[in-house]
Amino acid sequence: MVSWVVLANSYLDFGVDDVRQKLDEVYSGEFLPPRQKGNFVVAGPPPGQFMIFSSVSGAAGIFLLNSVPGPYTHFSKFAEAIADPSLRASIAKQCCWLSVDLIHSKTSDEEAYRFIEQVLAKIAPADAAFLIDPDNGAVMRFDDSVRSRFANGEQILSSP
Repeated sequence: MVSWVVLANSYLDFGVDDVRQKLDEVYSGEFLPPRQKGNFVVAGPPPGQFMIFSSVSGAAGIFLLNSVPGPYTHFSKFAEAIADPSLRASIAKQCCWLSVDLIHSKTSDEEAYRFIEQVLAKIAPADAAFLIDPDNGAVMRFDDSVRSRFANGEQILSSP
């Protein structure tokens, strides 16, 4: 699975135009103006869900963005494997989550991770606290250094 989850205490109530704007800030001229071919964003049936179709060179694929106003620990049992009770408690306090997942590959896993990471660097809320690899449950703090590395296209943790 090519995916990242960011845990935070802020819920991002995006509209499709907000998502397009943020994506266009990462990939200038690629998502605005809105279009139906090439690169586009479609709102999903549940609030906070968006399908992103990207044909950007080096970042092509179909991705799913989820912004959820609820604890990730209600969705996933990953925290049960964390031995450090302090870390587990800090994770449990995060009341919202944001994820970007590759749902159809048109590129390598490395390029898909780069797309996901650059998008998360741009849209993750300021109070984002943890980064979760849903494939293996690995956890790390999401801080300014991680955000900067993601924005610059560096690969970290489970990225290839």
